[in-house]
Amino acid sequence: MEGAHVHWFSILNSLMVIFFLAGIVFVIFLRTVRRDLIGDVFRQPDCPKLLCVMVGDGVQITGIALVTIVFAALGFVSPASRGMLLTGMIILYLFLGIVAGYVAVRLWRTIKGTTEGWGSVSWSTACFFPGIVFVILTALNFVLWGSKSTGAIPISLYFEPLSLWFCISVPLTLMGGFFGTRAEAIQYPVRTNQIPREIPARKYPSWLLVLGAGTLPFGTLYIELFFILSSLWLGGFYYVFGFLLVVLLLLVIVCAEVSVVLTYMHLCVEDWQWWWKAFFASGSVALSVFLYFINYLVFDLQSLSGPVSAFLYVGYSLIMAIAIMLSTGTIGFLMSFYFVHYLFSSVNID
Repeated sequence: MEGAHVHWFSILNSLMVIFFLAGIVFVIFLRTVRRDLIGDVFRQPDCPKLLCVMVGDGVQITGIALVTIVFAALGFVSPASRGMLLTGMIILYLFLGIVAGYVAVRLWRTIKGTTEGWGSVSWSTACFFPGIVFVILTALNFVLWGSKSTGAIPISLYFEPLSLWFCISVPLTLMGGFFGTRAEAIQYPVRTNQIPREIPARKYPSWLLVLGAGTLPFGTLYIELFFILSSLWLGGFYYVFGFLLVVLLLLVIVCAEVSVVLTYMHLCVEDWQWWWKAFFASGSVALSVFLYFINYLVFDLQSLSGPVSAFLYVGYSLIMAIAIMLSTGTIGFLMSFYFVHYLFSSVNID
């Protein structure tokens, strides 16, 4: 299959997955949940600050992807002008820091029940993903310097993105965090017991199911990934942003449904530690994506010249996989949070 037929096949395949998961979600809403979990379901998760930071950054990355693809699909950005596309994404990232700070601090306030420490959460949100990108790019640059490549970035050019980040993104993220402290807190529908309930032993690790769940969102994405990688590494151009927009919307739906189904399955076996599992149920698609990147390197990029080029490819692929993990994980977590909130709001405690 070639051309548009491949993209339509990908969309139809995703729709089948969506309808299947939608049926499961519909059945879930017709059933009741165990009432004895009421006192533990909203218990504070492990590493709550890290969770808030990752969700905040995930909202920021998702916003960048959605706005960029919409503008490209409408023809405001030329696919041939990659510099303009990259510049637009960087500008969006800087200004969407206010949204990331707001979401992270409001979630922190919901989990902890207080605004204490919101400045640290905001600052960590501003530094987390850019810090990862900076470390990876610096490592790649050292490799280029060591190989005496002309593609190495001079140290002087580091100050430009750092100054933009420090002067624009950080203040906006802190401003968003301040707005988050002023927003109305999300109230839990039930109270949390002082003593945590013991989680029954399971025959298999729950994380195994969580990691396997990422294969469903990957099925929505993998065909478009081939065309995107070909345009990035084989000198082509990616023009079908309309298809990519549809795939992105389908990916959002699949991530939300997968996370909701996995969260309900954990609640059914009296596992109230659903927070991180809801995040990685959809975020684990990044593992499948990264393995696909490696597969593409081994079987489709024989033209790469030497180990330095392969190392650069792996580094850039790792950045993309982390961004996908934060974005898809955030989508799944937020949907699961509102699902659990709704589910236990409808439980009759008396």
